[in-house]
Amino acid sequence: MFKLCYWGVTIATLVICEATVTSAQIGNQRDAGDTLGAERDSTGSGNNVGVADQEGGGDNSSKTGNQNNPWVAGNTNCSCMRELNALKRDLREEMNQRLALKAALDTYVSELYDLRNQVTANYSKTPAPNAIAASPSASSVAFSAKLSYNRELKPLDTVVFDTVLTNEGDAYSPDSGKFTATGAGTYLFHATILSGYNTKVETAIIVNDKEVARIYSGAHDAHGSGSNMAVVDLRSGDLVWVRLLYQGGNHVHGYYSTFTGALLQPAHA
Repeated sequence: MFKLCYWGVTIATLVICEATVTSAQIGNQRDAGDTLGAERDSTGSGNNVGVADQEGGGDNSSKTGNQNNPWVAGNTNCSCMRELNALKRDLREEMNQRLALKAALDTYVSELYDLRNQVTANYSKTPAPNAIAASPSASSVAFSAKLSYNRELKPLDTVVFDTVLTNEGDAYSPDSGKFTATGAGTYLFHATILSGYNTKVETAIIVNDKEVARIYSGAHDAHGSGSNMAVVDLRSGDLVWVRLLYQGGNHVHGYYSTFTGALLQPAHA
């Protein structure tokens, strides 16, 4: 805003100065003409030499006056003309600077557009966090089941946890009480068994007919609870269940007895 005001005042000054110079030139020409006419009228035609001398003197006087007049065009003593020339130079320099600045701004704007296009292209190639659709696979396998009633079992019988709480991947069967691995990987299994009153019972987590974790449950004058867990590597189709052992009693108390399993990590191809 300051520069605009400054150059507005400058342009106004240029116009006023040029108008003043023109008016002064016209005034000087009129004054010189009036003086010459008056001299001719006063001398008449009797004395040509006097007239010539007066005219010559008038011309010399006019030339001397024009030299001393700062408003006559072409006079180098005119300070206003020097200021005008200086202002013109400043204007040309300012114009060149503005043109250079505009060219630089155009270059920056072009670079910004190119950068925006590159960012947009890269963003369009990057999938959104929720763009990966969840699909049923071996990585979503988990179950939890409980025993809904008391069971009197024989040795080597399977403890069938008949009430399913969670069964992601449908790998656990509440009818047989066994879990079937849907894919190779590392699995975790946990079982809790509550014994009958004032008795004991021993069970175990079985993988393909092989014992991997034993559970002891029992208490004196009370029900006794026992738990254990195992982390095992399974292949697709392997079976896991809870089995009653030979030692101890045969009563498994319902409601408090549970069986849980989940896939921790699928096997790498």
